Amino acid sequence: MNIAIVSLAIFLIVSPAIIARRAYFTKELSKSFTYKNTLQEIFSSIFLAGLLHSVWIVIVEGFGHKIDFDIIFKLLFNPNAIDDYGNITDNIYNIICYFISLTLIATILSYLFRNIVRYFKLDRKFSLLRYDNNWYYLFTGEVLDIKKYSKDKTISSDDVNQRVVDILAKTDEGEIIYRGNLVDFQLHKDNTVEYLVLSYPEKKIGSKTKVINSSYFVVPYNGILNLNLRYLSTTEEKEEDKENPSE
Repeated sequence: MNIAIVSLAIFLIVSPAIIARRAYFTKELSKSFTYKNTLQEIFSSIFLAGLLHSVWIVIVEGFGHKIDFDIIFKLLFNPNAIDDYGNITDNIYNIICYFISLTLIATILSYLFRNIVRYFKLDRKFSLLRYDNNWYYLFTGEVLDIKKYSKDKTISSDDVNQRVVDILAKTDEGEIIYRGNLVDFQLHKDNTVEYLVLSYPEKKIGSKTKVINSSYFVVPYNGILNLNLRYLSTTEEKEEDKENPSE
């Protein structure tokens, strides 16, 4: 019974942090959340939970609501020392309101912070804010915004409107080079790639190149030996148009 009480108390305390972190790792960044191992997730959530509760307790007590820290510590470390749970049952609605309000505010702030980081490209400017999805930065062209990997400051991910990929793959026919425009990809939760989706695909076997009659061509990553990725920007296309004006 005591173990159940302690487990429930820990879950309630940490849950706002877990939900807030899940709100932060959404959309294309969701794989960064699922990749975290259990131990890393626990420590990250405990640290964030401590920060959230510290701030929220100050706010709550500022409105005249007193929090009984003595019973909280007893719940976590020594439930047998609690003779009467009447104080908890009498304030059950206040406790519920506390956790619901904290979770709601933390989730909203977390989601807003995520959007700020992505909008202002802060994850590409500061390594501390960078996500684990290295493949995402590479396939989208956002790697061009990272100073470490891009020396040309005149080109950014905003200029990229086409990504041409050459894939050396091992098949039943032997080694084949696939080429096409990268239009989509699927990341795996362990930070690897599941597959790539190409448009206007073609394949090269030896010295022969053949157009593949397909709108979209899926290449499983487990068959890929090597790949080359080239970004085409709006600037490059305009320069090509100037060099090759239409008649």
